[in-house]
Amino acid sequence: MKHALESDHGKTRLMNKKLYFALGIVFLFVGMAAFIAGRMFNREINPLTLFAFRGNGVEMRRSINVIPAEELPTTQPEVTGLFVERQDNTIKLQAKGMGNGGGSHVEIVITSKTIIYRDTTELSGSPSEETQTIQQTVDEGTLDDLNPPAFVTVWGRKSGDRIIAEVLFYSNDVVIQKP
Repeated sequence: MKHALESDHGKTRLMNKKLYFALGIVFLFVGMAAFIAGRMFNREINPLTLFAFRGNGVEMRRSINVIPAEELPTTQPEVTGLFVERQDNTIKLQAKGMGNGGGSHVEIVITSKTIIYRDTTELSGSPSEETQTIQQTVDEGTLDDLNPPAFVTVWGRKSGDRIIAEVLFYSNDVVIQKP
């Protein structure tokens, strides 16, 4: 009888070890998925960069380093996001970067003192180059040229729920997203 109890106890221990091992593997995969999803939601990585482009059976990777234009402030912008709509001298952005849950709408007030720049950067170079460095260029812009899905970066000051823009930079080509 004693021998039978020891045998059952050994089997239980072995089953517990297998269960713990399986649970450990499941937690590892869930943790990895949560980590990747979190980085994608915070836009630290683009989900498309997890995979390489393929063409004619050859894998191609391309990276573009952008040197910010001298006209733009070197400080951290107050907000960045996609242009949603304009009402007179107020625009709304689908914004990221204000610590307000990211993805909420933010009102930007444009004053007569606001400096507006539009992106004029030309992407050039051979598609076969792996890494390309380009100088960002800007020109004077107007609110009338701002069209969805433009990407907008704003430097300014918060005033309640709004931001009073000192410098507004936009790119109607959403490939170049940040200065």
